Amino acid sequence: KEAGAFLLGGLDDAGRRATVAGGGLLLMVANIVMGGAAGGAEGKANPEAGKKIYLESCQNCHGPTGKGDSDMAAYLSPPPANLTAKGTQSKTDAQLRKVILEGRPGTAMTGYEGAFEEPQLSDLIAYIRSLKS
Repeated sequence: KEAGAFLLGGLDDAGRRATVAGGGLLLMVANIVMGGAAGGAEGKANPEAGKKIYLESCQNCHGPTGKGDSDMAAYLSPPPANLTAKGTQSKTDAQLRKVILEGRPGTAMTGYEGAFEEPQLSDLIAYIRSLKS
């Protein structure tokens, strides 16, 4: 008898192939439902999750659209960065990560070292990347 045939009972070859293919689909659906594919493919940043972080931690200074035009911005010198500007958007992810974690000396931008897990930082950077002027 073929290895594993006992698991599939008396199914013919076509029935076994359909059951195995269906089992693969079932595993994929279970992975998604159980959160294995949360935020897209593994290792992919989730800009929607980043937006939530942005709204909680960044918009007070950078404004709701990232243009540095919050109500508080008028009281900050220098003003907060416009995250939609070419200068910010052209920075590498590593450069953005460094500013988020370490802050910017001489500005109101404090560092957020230890405030976010690595996936949250990636999500936040993905959201910043989604901002356009």
